[in-house]
Amino acid sequence: MRKALIILSSISIFSFSFAQTLEERVQQLEKKVQQLEERLNKLENKQEKTGIISTSEITDVIVSSPEQKIIPYKVLSKKFKPKALKESLWDRNDKIILKMEFKNNLNKEINNINGKVIIYDKDGKELMSTKVNVNKALNFFSGTTIKPGETVKMNVEFVYDKNKPEDRKVKEASLNDLVVKFYPLKIEFADGTTKYIKYKR
Repeated sequence: MRKALIILSSISIFSFSFAQTLEERVQQLEKKVQQLEERLNKLENKQEKTGIISTSEITDVIVSSPEQKIIPYKVLSKKFKPKALKESLWDRNDKIILKMEFKNNLNKEINNINGKVIIYDKDGKELMSTKVNVNKALNFFSGTTIKPGETVKMNVEFVYDKNKPEDRKVKEASLNDLVVKFYPLKIEFADGTTKYIKYKR
């Protein structure tokens, strides 16, 4: 009889502690769910705020005239480069190449400038255009950022199509008979900030 009482009391104590453990687990899970909900709400709010900031025209956009002075540039030379047979496997196009110089006219170091180079005739008709990235990513000797006041020289390549009269005109004309314009569209600074260029009409 005594043994039975001991067994029953130990079972009741075990079942009570087991029930208490389950209840504690449920409470812990509820707390975790609540914490997760709070974290999700914070992340959602942060994402919304980040979206607003990234499209803000006040903080991220520089308004410029088409005759921009943000990144001054020069065209140093123009040449025609026919595709070479040995390059034809990976480069199947004839090209017009402009050697250009770009200057950082801002007060911060720049990692990269996304933009567009457009070639016009003297009457303002667009003849050819290409996208360009201005950077020093591969120039480890002078550093990889473009410092304020520093200039970068690079080749800007245009794919040449002999069937287009505009392309033939650019090929045959001298630089004096053409107008070349560079429009920076996005500037990525070394400090991690980015500016977008918006042009007034």
